[in-house]
Amino acid sequence: MVYAELAPPVQKQPRANRKRVDSITLVNIAQYFHLPIKEASKALKIGVSALKTKCRQYGIPRWPHRKIKSLDSLIHDLEYVLTTEDGHQDEWLQNKNAAAIKALKEKKKLLESEKEAIRQKPALDLRTETKLFRQLVFKRKNNARLKVKD
Repeated sequence: MVYAELAPPVQKQPRANRKRVDSITLVNIAQYFHLPIKEASKALKIGVSALKTKCRQYGIPRWPHRKIKSLDSLIHDLEYVLTTEDGHQDEWLQNKNAAAIKALKEKKKLLESEKEAIRQKPALDLRTETKLFRQLVFKRKNNARLKVKD
């Protein structure tokens, strides 16, 4: 038959050993929260469905990668505002008062502590003030992008 000659044989991935899947703990899973779930499942050598099942057993309703990535992005934006690439303070900040600089540094510490809290308890939701700050940063970036287009 012609079809048999065209299609190469498909090799199935072997199933993960049930004992191995059962032995995975929350500590093992938590090491991979910073990765997308597909990459985490490959690193743990189990399927995505099995990883999701384990997450539900430990009370994790959603994979926390996106929350952590969002907080990383906000922290990176604050670092960019606080310093330039060569480590010196930005001219904009030199003209501002010390209270504004202190407030930005405090905000960065709060974001870092929230990121660590989500790593410890991934079912936690982002705080309302963090969501508002994220929205403000998005608006600032979008407005800057629109000004460049004009």
